[in-house]
Amino acid sequence: MAEHIPPPDRAPANRRIAAWAVDFGLIICAAVLLGSVTHYRIADYLSGWPGLAQQGGWDLFRANGDWGGAGKAFGWDVFGEILLLVTEAFVALVLIVFAYQFAALAWKGRTLGKFLLDIRVHSLTDPHGALSKWQSARRAFASTLVDVGLYSAACVALLAGKFVLSLILWVVAVVVLIINAVPLAGGRTVIDRLAGTTVVRAGLYQKSWQAARDAAVVERGVQAGRERMHAVTSAMKEQAQHLAEDERLRQLRESDRAAQLRRIGQDASRHSGAAARQLLNSERGQQAQDTAKRVGSNLRAVYDKRRGTRS
Repeated sequence: MAEHIPPPDRAPANRRIAAWAVDFGLIICAAVLLGSVTHYRIADYLSGWPGLAQQGGWDLFRANGDWGGAGKAFGWDVFGEILLLVTEAFVALVLIVFAYQFAALAWKGRTLGKFLLDIRVHSLTDPHGALSKWQSARRAFASTLVDVGLYSAACVALLAGKFVLSLILWVVAVVVLIINAVPLAGGRTVIDRLAGTTVVRAGLYQKSWQAARDAAVVERGVQAGRERMHAVTSAMKEQAQHLAEDERLRQLRESDRAAQLRRIGQDASRHSGAAARQLLNSERGQQAQDTAKRVGSNLRAVYDKRRGTRS
């Protein structure tokens, strides 16, 4: 037979048990604190023994010889006062647990234990799963009754001498705890059915991890953008530098010194041409020209003579 697999959003049993253990640890801490306060209250009450002794003596004096009955009545008065202090401590514990459960469920839909285990209480009557005040109160009352209510009543009954009642309450408390610990159809406990709720995964850790990954991706994108911007900025600086150098060259060409150099070059070319013409028109130039002409004529005559001989 195939094992039933709960829906993905349903809280697994191990998480629910661990969350209950955390919350029950808080209850134990509150009980220890109340126990210490109650101890000091009882000690403070008994520290007034001179007054108590005076009251006891006065009761014996008025007993008309029934000293046993007077002593018993005085003892029951003292015990009754101590029992009242202890009962107040148990009542305070029940009220503290109820207030803690109700405030946590009405505010965030989860107690500290459920928050640490990443689960929450989901309402089946609200489309968004938000708990109403009435649902929070019902679930808080049921949880308080199962966790501390019945046990507190059993302890008070035991201290009051109601042994049978105390035994019955202890048995009922254990049975109710076991029944509630076993999930029924749909993975819901008795408390869930009484309150119209179910316990599901909160997904807070998963959302936080996803947000962290998204933030890392965004950071990498920003870093890459910064690197690309730096590269673009560097390229723009280099281009601006080249343009500045070209501009400096253009300015140099258009400067007065460049104009002076061009004028000097033009003057030099004009002077060279005039000097060449002057050299050609001089006496030595005329002699060189005549000599060249005679050499050319002789060469032409020799060439014509050799050509005639061959013919």
